[in-house]
Amino acid sequence: MIRFWFDLVVIVLGFGACALLFWRIPLLPRGGKPSQTQLSVIIPARNEEKTLPLLLQDLRAQDFVPHEIIVVNDESEDDTESVACKFGAHVLNIHEKPEGWVGKCWACHTGAKAATGTSLLFLDADVRLAPGGLGRIMAEHEAHGAVSVQPYHATMRWYEQAALLFNLVQIGANGTALPRQINLGMFGPVIALSREDYFAISGHERVKSAVVEDQALAEQMRQANIPFRTYIGDSGVSFRMYPAGFRLLWQGFSKNLATAAVKTPAWLFLLVVLFIASITSVPLNLTESLIKGAPFVWLYASLYVVWVAVLLLLSARIGKFRPLAVLLYPLPLLVFFAVFVYSFAIRLFRGTVKWKGRAIELDQ
Repeated sequence: MIRFWFDLVVIVLGFGACALLFWRIPLLPRGGKPSQTQLSVIIPARNEEKTLPLLLQDLRAQDFVPHEIIVVNDESEDDTESVACKFGAHVLNIHEKPEGWVGKCWACHTGAKAATGTSLLFLDADVRLAPGGLGRIMAEHEAHGAVSVQPYHATMRWYEQAALLFNLVQIGANGTALPRQINLGMFGPVIALSREDYFAISGHERVKSAVVEDQALAEQMRQANIPFRTYIGDSGVSFRMYPAGFRLLWQGFSKNLATAAVKTPAWLFLLVVLFIASITSVPLNLTESLIKGAPFVWLYASLYVVWVAVLLLLSARIGKFRPLAVLLYPLPLLVFFAVFVYSFAIRLFRGTVKWKGRAIELDQ
């Protein structure tokens, strides 16, 4: 009975932690009308011949017209450069990044130095913008200064459902949806800020070796007393993170997960642990009760249904995840645990992960 009560307390605390972590998911507001700020859109791109045309088409369809679009071609081995040129973007080809720089940081910094706009918008190549999406981002930027958006995750294939827990933990561990938003980091796919603020913190130069560069950049902004806001996107600002297969999904989350975890404050990390422990404990206890014919099957079955309902509500706010994947959420949970253990082992033993053809050493 001691174990039963211990597990029940953990489960209940996990529901409480979930309520706090996702108290208010701040969706990117609609309806804002930006002025014609001189905007430089900067897209770091490495082997993005398939995703880049979609984003560049989206940018063409916006009511808000950027001053310039800069694609920084980071030693791509495909047709990224020709695709960017076809759409009329200004292409910067970079080769042999300087010692100590992570590729994306060097690409972003190079693009920012070449930009001539008064505001900078860094977009990952897999971001999609519905008509009006760019205007919504810029309206918030003009109203509040630096802003960042975690795009709505549009999934299509079954393996992409594994991203469910990663996406939720990323938002929760960042403090984005707490009752009082704290924002440990920004969201790398979409960051808008003034040119003045960017170079006030020396741009990406001070975070040049950071794998989780959005978190490191946010820390530099805090030290410089430059406020920023974060939002969650909807279908108007979305992305499809890993369309090229499960291997890329594994590599992508491996390079970020453990590094971000060790930089999370203890109290916030505890909330995330309780959330994960609760959603793990329920199906484990339910399975054990079914096998052993224990008297608490009905209790754990009821708790499982409640967790599925909660995850359905949360997942609908952050992405397009299939109901069946949520119903079978222990499967994405297993992937989450496997990637976390792998990522932590790499960090512990100073290993590297492969990402887009490069070996990347995790932050120490």
